[in-house]
Amino acid sequence: MNLRHKKPRPLTREEKPFRDARLFVIATEDTHSPAQYFKLFRNTRINVKILPTADGLSSPEHVLKRLETYRKEIGPQEGDELWLVLDTDHWVEPNHIANFVQVCSQAVQKGFQLAHSNPCFEVWLLLHQTDLHSSEQFQRCAEVIQRLKTILDGYNKRGTVKGEWFPPESITLAIERAETLDSTPDDRWPQKTGSHVYKLVKSLRQFSKGIAEDTNP
Repeated sequence: MNLRHKKPRPLTREEKPFRDARLFVIATEDTHSPAQYFKLFRNTRINVKILPTADGLSSPEHVLKRLETYRKEIGPQEGDELWLVLDTDHWVEPNHIANFVQVCSQAVQKGFQLAHSNPCFEVWLLLHQTDLHSSEQFQRCAEVIQRLKTILDGYNKRGTVKGEWFPPESITLAIERAETLDSTPDDRWPQKTGSHVYKLVKSLRQFSKGIAEDTNP
């Protein structure tokens, strides 16, 4: 056989460089803060793909659809982690609760993992900065954001999330604080003020062990 004319074998998904790292796909209803925050975890051992909201399609079913579509495009692979990250402030209400429950059930059935926050993702960011007592309940996201602004000068929901605000030690504290608040960890979302994002971040950190601090929070 003439080796000079042998066609090169196409690269498989496993041989592509980006598949050398464990893939985390995170679909969020937000457009700015979660997408910027999770980018802080990118390093040589994990590849983090963020699917933020675009064109105002932020309802739970739209966020779930983005996650489903992306998995179909890349093809499932063992070890991938696909996460649905939602806020409860707009959806856990009488007019929307049934739809929210259905979306969560569908996500779990499809093998996706949940990391919801009550009332919103900013609770998770706030837990990096301060402890919250279980008696301290936020009803609206605006209350959380205002509290966050008093601590982080310059924080804006639509602005830049600065890496310096979330050093490694603060992430460790946030995990511990979120777990303390989480009296019902088996529920599909926190029933009181809190965040299940700690579950996602623990997994991100687990597969980032050994990475230098300057490349991993």
